[in-house]
Amino acid sequence: MDRKIAARAFLCLGMAGILFCGVGCGKDTETGGDKDKPPKEAASDIVNGSFEAEGESGQWTGWTRSGSSFNARGLSDKTEMNGVPIEKDGNFFFCGTAADNPAMKGTLTSDVFTLGGNGFITFKMGGGKNTEKIYVEFFEEGKDTAIAKIANTDCDGIFITDHLITKVVDLSGYIGKNIYIKVTDNDDGTDFAYVNLDGFKVLAGDEEVKAAEADYKRQIEAYGEKPFEEDETLTTIKNGNFETGDLTGWKILEGTAFSNAGVVPTSQMYWGDRSVYGEGGFYLDGSNNGAILESLTGAVRSTKFTLGGDGYISFMIGAGNQKCYVAVCDGNTDEELIKVENTYFSDPALALTLLRVYVDASEYKGRVLYLKVVDANDGGGFAFMNVDDFRVSMTLDEVAALETEQLEKIKGETYNSASYDDLAALLNYYNNYPYPVPLAALVMNSYVSHKVVDCGTVDLTSFLSDAKASYGDTEVTDFEILKVSFNGTEYTDGFSSFDLSIPGCYDVTYGVSYEGKSMEVHFSVVAMADHNSVANGGFESGNLAGWTVLNDKWSYVDGQPTGVISAENYWGEALPYNQAGGCHLDGWNNGLEEADTWAVRSTNFTLAGSGFISVRMGGHAAAVRVYKADGTEIGHYAQNRFSDVNFPSLAAGGSWADMGTYVIDLSAYLGEELYIELCDEAAEGWAHAFFDEVVTYYREAPDYVNNVDIVPDGGTGEEVAIPWQLLQ
Repeated sequence: MDRKIAARAFLCLGMAGILFCGVGCGKDTETGGDKDKPPKEAASDIVNGSFEAEGESGQWTGWTRSGSSFNARGLSDKTEMNGVPIEKDGNFFFCGTAADNPAMKGTLTSDVFTLGGNGFITFKMGGGKNTEKIYVEFFEEGKDTAIAKIANTDCDGIFITDHLITKVVDLSGYIGKNIYIKVTDNDDGTDFAYVNLDGFKVLAGDEEVKAAEADYKRQIEAYGEKPFEEDETLTTIKNGNFETGDLTGWKILEGTAFSNAGVVPTSQMYWGDRSVYGEGGFYLDGSNNGAILESLTGAVRSTKFTLGGDGYISFMIGAGNQKCYVAVCDGNTDEELIKVENTYFSDPALALTLLRVYVDASEYKGRVLYLKVVDANDGGGFAFMNVDDFRVSMTLDEVAALETEQLEKIKGETYNSASYDDLAALLNYYNNYPYPVPLAALVMNSYVSHKVVDCGTVDLTSFLSDAKASYGDTEVTDFEILKVSFNGTEYTDGFSSFDLSIPGCYDVTYGVSYEGKSMEVHFSVVAMADHNSVANGGFESGNLAGWTVLNDKWSYVDGQPTGVISAENYWGEALPYNQAGGCHLDGWNNGLEEADTWAVRSTNFTLAGSGFISVRMGGHAAAVRVYKADGTEIGHYAQNRFSDVNFPSLAAGGSWADMGTYVIDLSAYLGEELYIELCDEAAEGWAHAFFDEVVTYYREAPDYVNNVDIVPDGGTGEEVAIPWQLLQ
């Protein structure tokens, strides 16, 4: 692909990029002008050339529209668009994407005005990459040929995109004539298939022309492609951490997936409240919160370097679920020597999160190489790449230091998303990564799992035999219980004979120390007074204590299965989960793919009371299976509320991850020992499952006919009732 920026539409008589104009150029451009439009009394100047005046009935003062591309919704006061500065005049500009779908077409025509000043007109134009379909024309009133036609030849879709670039048109041969402006958008595609406009005005004299020319030159230098310089004898690369805030030191090889708009602050959240946990102030984001189309493809490379040190390379990688990778390439032949994909991708636990990887390229020491980031995914899920902090020519000592530094940094993180347990998943990643150098840190190798016990006196220290740790090659086993928390009270002794006579969930903190380093981890003990209820049926322990995971792909953090979160709502529309207490089991947070199926099994319980049970469940794939203690299935019950309509309103019939309360009559099995499985089963499309409040003892049958759960509707927050249901 030709990467050169096209010839500039800097339309000034006597300059190198000479304009399209009827008087100074040998011919007119045929356009089918509006010679038949009703004559109006000409204004003395361009009316509302900066779109500051309010309009009526979907129009603007001074302009007439046709088609769908141009309407009043397009007036925007934003200072940035798709991650780039706009440089608008005044308070507003016309924003092509705010107006309508980029595929829409139409025209925008100014009122007639008498050309004055020195006959030069300036305006600002952004987007409009297809110069044959999107352009601005100038007509003399009553004539059907354009006296000038200007397209945004500066928009290359990579460096110059939505920026409002200054244009200058020489119409000095038409001073005193009645003129009008017509903007045409005939592009029904998706690649910058719209136009941004602002600042139409007649210039008074040469000084204003020179100022406009200088403004154009400044913008091209600021936003256009920078010179690419490299020295292959160096053992480092330029701007490997993107701390310049742009792609300085990186060369676009092909496509439009990578641009300056993708270099964003590491403080920028995605999905509302999720951090990428990047390094430094900036990273390269292939999506930029949706501002960059996932369908775009391309490749970008670093400066060339001679691999030194012990031949190790490290960088951070995120997203890129399919056909996306980082390659170590031969600097002379361009051969891809090593290819690294994001094999640890997990949606949503580690969807866009930056994960540090280490590459042993020692067999290529002394050779000239470069790093290439490739996005070849034009349609699959997460079809983009996030990368950061490329380090090359590392020694083993530098690798060892970085391993420890990175792990300790994540251990010290205090921010965590309210919606997803992403920090826990990230810690799990760094605790279990196959490091090239044995990690010089105290790490856990085996954890104490959650326990379920009968109420009474229990030796908690006996559970510590499951715990193992290491420091490098040294095994560490001197674990001790540090405290127990229950109902807001902390206990710091008596662990060998601990009173668990009150039913509930006890949080046990245990730890180990070695060589001045220490760590603390947790497990839960659920104490049960009877066996008519399942353990931890409401997940109020904040974890899966009492539940057995039946899927070997499930993610674990500190030896415990993930999946239980405290979020009451999800997505920007604040859609309700209908969570019963402080926590619920969330199918987005177990490290599994949407298409995967899974199940968790409860503890056994003896069915008593009325013989009715209930469970909250939501999502298209949610179901409950009931078994006798010997494994005989006696019931299968699937949720039936899922409805992907009228987003985001439950009141209008929509239902997504919101859970409803389902009642099941098992009275035929009174007195028998049972267990249940909460299941995510195969489903078409939206294949997720969510669960909460498993109740297996009702003294009297619940009033499922009249009971409802009240939740705030998505977006509006107005109360919506979710009726209970009896499942047969």
